[in-house]
Amino acid sequence: MKGWCWAVVLVLSVVFSASLCWATEKEELLRELEILRGKIEQLERRISELEAKGAEAQKGTEEVREELKAISEALKGMEFGFSATGLALGTVGNGENDELEPTELRHDRVDGAGKISFEVSKEVLDGGSATAVLEAVQGGRTSERVPCWWGVEDVVGGYEDDPKVSLSELWYEQELFDGRLIFTLGKIDLSAYFDANEVAGDETSQFLSPGFVHSVAIEFPDDNGLGVRLQFIPSELWDLSLGWGEADADWDELGKEPFLMGEVALHPKFRGLQGNYRFYGWYREKRGEEARGFKGDDEDGWGLGLSADQALAEGLSLFARVGYQNEELYEFAWAWSLGAELRGLYWGRDEDALGVAFGMAVISDDYKAVSDPWISEDEAHLELYYRLQINDHLSLSPDLQVIWNAQGDDRFEPVTVLGVRGNLEF
Repeated sequence: MKGWCWAVVLVLSVVFSASLCWATEKEELLRELEILRGKIEQLERRISELEAKGAEAQKGTEEVREELKAISEALKGMEFGFSATGLALGTVGNGENDELEPTELRHDRVDGAGKISFEVSKEVLDGGSATAVLEAVQGGRTSERVPCWWGVEDVVGGYEDDPKVSLSELWYEQELFDGRLIFTLGKIDLSAYFDANEVAGDETSQFLSPGFVHSVAIEFPDDNGLGVRLQFIPSELWDLSLGWGEADADWDELGKEPFLMGEVALHPKFRGLQGNYRFYGWYREKRGEEARGFKGDDEDGWGLGLSADQALAEGLSLFARVGYQNEELYEFAWAWSLGAELRGLYWGRDEDALGVAFGMAVISDDYKAVSDPWISEDEAHLELYYRLQINDHLSLSPDLQVIWNAQGDDRFEPVTVLGVRGNLEF
């Protein structure tokens, strides 16, 4: 074969081989392109899914923002308060009175009591707000072990075997004329507005005994019921308060058993030291045999009184109360008390306080005349406490009380009540 023929054959072989390789590479390239297109389609679908989810998340975020905005608007102007008070009280000497009623409880025991309060207030109008108070209470048996006119503790307000949760208060308050007139209406505690005292007026941080928190010569409504309060404040020197409430607080036959009270309060300063002097009178219509008083419903209740506190120096204040109530109806006609509070700034504990008080319920002649011969003495009560302020929210208070002639009974052996109180408040 000639040389050029071999050259042609060689060229054709090379071309044929190159064609075969190109075809193979083309097929491989097409397969890779197909795979790449599939991956691109998957990525596009994923991107679409993510975009859809993103739009949904954006929509959800906007909805959450709108809900948060609505909640924020609802909470605007709203205030919250929380407090918890616990007690442990034990008696010494009560076993000596085991022949007096209630005989089954006349033992020296240590009992507990507790109260939790949650308060929320919301501004409704300019100068007007609504307030609700929820309370849970339990315990308080010491008051049953040592029944007396003055009372032992005012935290629970009566023995509760099982926890009791209730809507304690629900009221609306409006300020008018730049705060010179205040109007309160709803389920209210009238004792929070009358017979107040800067030294002896808070059972969670000052004296425990009800007779030192408020005068026992006032028969306030049985519970927090429907009531209204007006306060006129013409100046910083004095103000006038008027109150009406449903005496039995049962929400039946509203207005049939009213409780009425009026008070004039003076707020003078002597050499820059604040004083408060509150003069009051009250009336309660009596209906039903269960009304307090030894004559049932024969007489309406009424009384007069004074609650005073005066700062004598920085960190030292005195208080005094005196009250008279209808002696033809009630077991005791007069009740008086006096005491002092000394702040801890004198021993380097500025927020601590030491308090001492003594008081008596003076038995009425009418009650002595119709009672057993041994019901003839005036009841007397002494209380001493120290409040240890641990921080802005927590305090502990050891407490000592001594009771003589409980409910006027001269057979009653003096009883000492020892206890400790803890209070948490925000």
